[in-house]
Amino acid sequence: MRTAASWRIRLRAAVSLPRVVRRGVVGMTAGESAYDVARRQREKAERLQKSAALWEQGAEGEVAVARALEALPEAWVALHDLAWPGRQRANLDHVVVGPGGVFVVDAKNWSGRIEVRDQVLMQNGRKRESTITSAGEAAIALQAVVPTPTSCTSVLCFVRDEPLSEWSRDVMICSTQNLTEMLTSRPAVLSPDDVQACVEAVRVGTVRTPAAPRAQRAARPRKRSRPVAALVGALVLLAAIGSGSLTKASEWFSEQFVSTIVDTPSEPAPTKDAKHNKQRRERQDKQR
Repeated sequence: MRTAASWRIRLRAAVSLPRVVRRGVVGMTAGESAYDVARRQREKAERLQKSAALWEQGAEGEVAVARALEALPEAWVALHDLAWPGRQRANLDHVVVGPGGVFVVDAKNWSGRIEVRDQVLMQNGRKRESTITSAGEAAIALQAVVPTPTSCTSVLCFVRDEPLSEWSRDVMICSTQNLTEMLTSRPAVLSPDDVQACVEAVRVGTVRTPAAPRAQRAARPRKRSRPVAALVGALVLLAAIGSGSLTKASEWFSEQFVSTIVDTPSEPAPTKDAKHNKQRRERQDKQR
């Protein structure tokens, strides 16, 4: 919203313009459209800066969780930044496999107060049901990859120093301070061979499909412009009408169509003299 000061500046700029310019651009001042473009570009840059800051915050959270997973015993294996099975544009932050089972760990670098009330995840008093739903979907997607009947468990790990030991329905809620403790406290359900088989299956089932190079996409043939094709066709039609070829062509097509529909006996091939006489008659017709 423009303030009174901005309107005074616009009025002064309009008064200071030459009379010809004021008459040519009614209701606008010099440079107004350029200022509008600059304002929109700055707003777009601000949105990109905020989006980049959120992505960096998420990346820092994934790094913090990966460092916390380094404290797991040797019987456990942690895999990082994997493709979401069936969703090539989405990713799984961490997948942990050990004697306690298969866990999909989603790193969350949230600010504010995190708590669980009646198995409902809350951030600063607001419900975050969509986060719980997404975590459950990740575990279901990974369940189709692992070969064991043991179900995968979703884990939301928040980056903070104080411990969190809660459950929101089937999703484990913990922090980087007690992540390894929560995982290793689960009862053993996998043998060492099962752990190795699950790790190999996860590595195969979460491979990203590389995108086609830009050069390859640019090399695809482009469709011709329809307006240009229509214009060329119209010019050809006009030329055919002006030269009289359209009438002859229609007569020829009519003869061919009738000969195709009606079963007429085939005529013998014309001789050389007949062809010569026919060409001479056509030249005389054109001269007339």
